[in-house]
Amino acid sequence: MRTQPDQIVGQLHSVLSSGQVPRRQKDLGAEILSHLSQAVRVVVLGRPGSGKTSLINMMLGQEVVHAHKAVDVVEVVYGVAARVTAHLSDGTTHTFAGHSLDGQDCGDIQRLTYEVPLESLKTLAFCEVAQPNDVPHQQALLETALQEGQVLVWCSEGFDQVERTIWQSVPDAIKDHSFLALTKADRQIMKGDLGAQIAALEETAAQEFLGLHPIATLHALKARAGGEAQAALWQASGGQELVAAVEAQVRKGRAADLDQARVLLAQLGEVVEASTQESVQTPAHQTSPSSASTTDTQAALLDQLQAHLQSAAQEMLSDLDDGKIPNSEGLLTRCASTVRALTSLLAADAGQEMDATGLLEDAQDGEETLMLLQVEQSPSAAEDAVILLLQLRKEIGARAQA
Repeated sequence: MRTQPDQIVGQLHSVLSSGQVPRRQKDLGAEILSHLSQAVRVVVLGRPGSGKTSLINMMLGQEVVHAHKAVDVVEVVYGVAARVTAHLSDGTTHTFAGHSLDGQDCGDIQRLTYEVPLESLKTLAFCEVAQPNDVPHQQALLETALQEGQVLVWCSEGFDQVERTIWQSVPDAIKDHSFLALTKADRQIMKGDLGAQIAALEETAAQEFLGLHPIATLHALKARAGGEAQAALWQASGGQELVAAVEAQVRKGRAADLDQARVLLAQLGEVVEASTQESVQTPAHQTSPSSASTTDTQAALLDQLQAHLQSAAQEMLSDLDDGKIPNSEGLLTRCASTVRALTSLLAADAGQEMDATGLLEDAQDGEETLMLLQVEQSPSAAEDAVILLLQLRKEIGARAQA
């Protein structure tokens, strides 16, 4: 049975707090721990009136956020009690019970933080970022959006040239985890324009986003709040498809972080143990702790690669069984993150153990190859990535047995 995410977070925190972890590995571990300890943030952005607030409420499954035209940033996070905090431009804050700001002047508020006692917000939080007409202000807020979120959703009724110009400055790495939501799709359906609009945007969306999703947002919110009785409407509204796509991206990101954490823990546990043993004088006739540590570490890394490969293979087979093309991007991302973590870990032993030096060279070669495969982004590239990990697994196993 694989270790549960909460256990992995606890183990990683404990090892990093031991004070015996080398700096490079400690920095990597702290970054992974930060990712795993916090909710993934989905940033919803777009032009004024594009339906950002309604989309967030739809994804929450209930009306929580109220539209506030004068507020640049609105975030929704987990809290034990319902309340909203207003962050003013002078640095002061005011907190109100519940989620209503009736009678409050929002003119001086820069950010609103909604706290909601909703379990799903422990793992998936939301942030709405405005894109006003003022260009300098618009660019500053776009930078805020890039810093705030791991997954982006751009809300639009048509993704016109002005919006495309704004979106051009977003890094490709972020675009690979972003979606275009055509909000208010019901209006286009009533006018008979939705099919033509999707066709016109299809090529651009394929280049600039991970997916294009037309959504009748208000109908979707009503349907989701209605539960099973409104299941058909929830699916037809387009909301179900977008929520599933976003959650799939979140799961892939979490899986990649957990893979890195497992591989890192295999090394860090041995680092701490070896450091403790070195503080005690070892008699000449006893086996060197570092030799045993290296062998155990390689065996642990072998186990982690095996677990990752099984997961990747099951994912590919599941897609094939469903008649789908395997998700190339997700598999490539997970393979690349595993090899990057492996390279970082082996670098700590390079120069001290010949086995570690040889494995490091193999892992570095594999990392370069995976970078090229990620550019290709095809099913054959994903297959090559899995084969590469199999080769690394075989090499680690052979060296460990030797």
